[in-house]
Amino acid sequence: MDEGSAPALVDFWATFVRNESRLSVDTGADMSSARFFLRWARVFTASDAVLNEIVRNCVFGFLTVVLHALPLLDYERGRKEALAMLQAAQVVWSAVSGMEGFGALSEEAALLGWDVQSISGTLRSYAEVLGGAPSTGPGCGGLKFYVYPPPPQPPPPPVDGDTGAGAARPGRVGENSAAALLREGPAGYLRALAQSPLQCLFGMYGTELLYHRFVSSTGCRVAEPEHADLFFIPSYFKCIEVINYADHFNVDRAGEDEAALLFHQTLAHVRQAGPWFDRHDGADHVVLFSWGRFPCRLPGWREAIRSAIALQVEDRCEDLNSEEPQSTFSRWKDIIIPGHIDRWRALELRRQNQASSKRDVLIAFHGRHGNNTDSYSNVSVRTRILEMEGLPGVSVGGFIEDYHELLGMSIFCLAPRGITPWTIHLYVAIMAGCIPIILSDHFELPFQDRLNWQSFSIRWPENRTGRELYQHLLSIPVDVIHAMKREVDEHACWFDYYSSKSGCSPYVATLATLERRLQQRPRYAGRWWSPEPVPS
Repeated sequence: MDEGSAPALVDFWATFVRNESRLSVDTGADMSSARFFLRWARVFTASDAVLNEIVRNCVFGFLTVVLHALPLLDYERGRKEALAMLQAAQVVWSAVSGMEGFGALSEEAALLGWDVQSISGTLRSYAEVLGGAPSTGPGCGGLKFYVYPPPPQPPPPPVDGDTGAGAARPGRVGENSAAALLREGPAGYLRALAQSPLQCLFGMYGTELLYHRFVSSTGCRVAEPEHADLFFIPSYFKCIEVINYADHFNVDRAGEDEAALLFHQTLAHVRQAGPWFDRHDGADHVVLFSWGRFPCRLPGWREAIRSAIALQVEDRCEDLNSEEPQSTFSRWKDIIIPGHIDRWRALELRRQNQASSKRDVLIAFHGRHGNNTDSYSNVSVRTRILEMEGLPGVSVGGFIEDYHELLGMSIFCLAPRGITPWTIHLYVAIMAGCIPIILSDHFELPFQDRLNWQSFSIRWPENRTGRELYQHLLSIPVDVIHAMKREVDEHACWFDYYSSKSGCSPYVATLATLERRLQQRPRYAGRWWSPEPVPS
């Protein structure tokens, strides 16, 4: 770095980095911006001298650049390089956060537009993933999980010139990185996703990685399957689709269904690992479906996992545009879990959560509907919501900036169904302290045996959405609204995968239900044959 670099860096931080310090990454699918940050992260960490100069110039800028780069680095170069860059960031964070004047420094940085809380939280999240199985955790209440490990690595092929996977892609990929394995073809899919790529942490489907990581903690996991109460099957069926959307790793294999291939590879691996799945017909095995159209998009699923416990976000597969509803849920064994809200979004929603007395918007909803998204043209409840547009105290329509701030200023937040019955709008509303209005007739709510949903939410028929709903909400007494708002805030931790409240998180509720499922599991002797008669 030369003497003229400081002014240029000031412009760089202001133009390209500061507004990204919220780390608002909804999905690992945005690889182009991650590639930009990765180039700069490599420059900044090229030597100790450069690193020290960059940190002195703008420590929060450096951390923001690294955090945006890490998912792509982990994906394309592998865990070893990603962990090395993460550790460089951790050293910097440890030094700055341990300074005597760190509080004042954070306040000054916040005034300048740096989101120090989000940087800190994201650093912690990435460390939990990249550092491997957590050494400590809240524990599993006595339940012991065996987590199926990745398949063994095959011997390396003979070196025959520089024809490594990904040679034609931007940047070189590391041998046995997730990118290299996926781009090689279906044979590498299971090994790629078994690495728990950081790319799988983001968006509504982050539960695939989070539950895998949670049951892998020391307080939950056992090394020997003979000692396990339950067996966890890593389930990255949506993540592989999201990665393919961004990376197009199977672009030359038209018609390939990467999720279905991974599903069948996963089950084959489970069976090859030992007799544990077939011993009880899979009844002590846990699989996870993070998307409303799974498991129906996975051929043969109904027979393959007929007895397994499914953690899933809704109780049916349905696409209003192309398929009839199919039930996928057994109340005797399966568990509905909340969709995932990213750490940065949960933090932002909690920040915007205002007291009831400060909320001056009666009803809020902004998102996809038939007038702005063709695939939602059959989602009639969202069209009916637009009938309230222009009414006093109502803010409804398409996407807007400052949406989180609006939710924090609203009394009621509409949570309508989408193409499938479940909706992430429900959990977003709760995080913002907004009383959710559930507008989905067939949405199976999570944790109904534990939570009194009527105390903190309102459920309204889809076909009566519009002015009738508006008049009903206007008629609710103020004291009832205040009481419901308190209940919303009290219950929010049950839907927050980053909850720090002791004894209150989606994991706690899921574990309690799993324990009951285990106790009520019917006995299964397995397939057996009588011995042949002994010749006389």
